[in-house]
Amino acid sequence: MPWPRSYEYLEENSVLVFSGTRDWRHDSGIAGATAFWARESDQNGTGIYTTENPAVFSKTNLKKFSAIVLNSMTGDVLNTAQKSALEEFVEGGGGLLIHHGGGDGSSGENWPWYKDLIGTVFISHPMDPQMQEASVVTLAGDHPVMAGLKDEFSQTDEWYSFDGPVTGQVTVLAGLDESSYSPVNNVYGEVSDLRMGPEASDHPIIWAKCPGQGRMVYSALGHNIASFDSHAHQKLLRNAMAWVTKESDAEGQFCPD
Repeated sequence: MPWPRSYEYLEENSVLVFSGTRDWRHDSGIAGATAFWARESDQNGTGIYTTENPAVFSKTNLKKFSAIVLNSMTGDVLNTAQKSALEEFVEGGGGLLIHHGGGDGSSGENWPWYKDLIGTVFISHPMDPQMQEASVVTLAGDHPVMAGLKDEFSQTDEWYSFDGPVTGQVTVLAGLDESSYSPVNNVYGEVSDLRMGPEASDHPIIWAKCPGQGRMVYSALGHNIASFDSHAHQKLLRNAMAWVTKESDAEGQFCPD
């Protein structure tokens, strides 16, 4: 791909923030996440490259990066070669953070590896109202991604429901207290009752996996720009980046066998 002139000055172990979409586009959330990671880059003196161009996904191009943020990527954005490049990057030891829309099921429809990585299927989200304050309950308090977070914290967001537990070798980091919001959608879709169960552990909302030699964190938080103003959400993302890049837990203690 033709790189901008700034690429030659891009530091090694930079972060790639990719927001390509062919399904729903979360413009506000994408802007919020991009701004958050740009501030992190400025404050930490680390490199960042933001793009919607899927041509960035080649084995050669990805050598510049230690982590990739799929910033609410939706739909079948990547071709076969690009998907393979991302798979090799992660399984070879790279870090992967997936925001909100990246778990809506659309990117995994024609990509078995990604569908298995997410490990559960999106059903719907509330629409009456759409944005609600809810209690996020920590389920793995000893995990580095949850370090410094309370046992329970409030977040206003668009809350995804899934068809069941997350499959594979997974650590569910946090779940939703469904009694703290209205998990109902009477506006569209075939399913109006979006409850997954009475316990927070029944409704996963943030989880971690270790595919191959790499690490992945998915968080369903991040629908709009305001959701990135939450101090708890910001702390979570900083922790997640440190973990997927092996700045924390370098020995992989929290990668399930």
